Amino acid sequence: MKTGWSVPLDKLVEKTKLDLETVARKTSLQLFSSVINLSPVDTGRFRANWNVAYGTPDRSVGQFTDATRAQTEASKALTLELGGVIYMTNSLPYAKRLEHGWSKQAPTGMVRKSALMFTRFVRKNSR
Repeated sequence: MKTGWSVPLDKLVEKTKLDLETVARKTSLQLFSSVINLSPVDTGRFRANWNVAYGTPDRSVGQFTDATRAQTEASKALTLELGGVIYMTNSLPYAKRLEHGWSKQAPTGMVRKSALMFTRFVRKNSR
């Protein structure tokens, strides 16, 4: 009886790691993009002030209004490495109020609503 692996174990481990990283990156990008797309827009400042950072939250606030800035921040998820912590923050003083129904554009929030879609994003990206 032959024993052993039909695929070298080191190659299997490497492929699995790459697959997990791909799922984590794509899922993070979808999650962050969802938060951004659900963010209410008046001047664009709130949507443009989403920050993405590794290890430590980025609590900076800018005068940004450029519609593409937030998506550029979200795309940082594509460089995510397994095992790290990634943060998405918006430190404008009215961010919490917007999350909790202050805006008619997002009466059920952005973060909570996107978080409910997390499992769906993981399943989609795991196929």
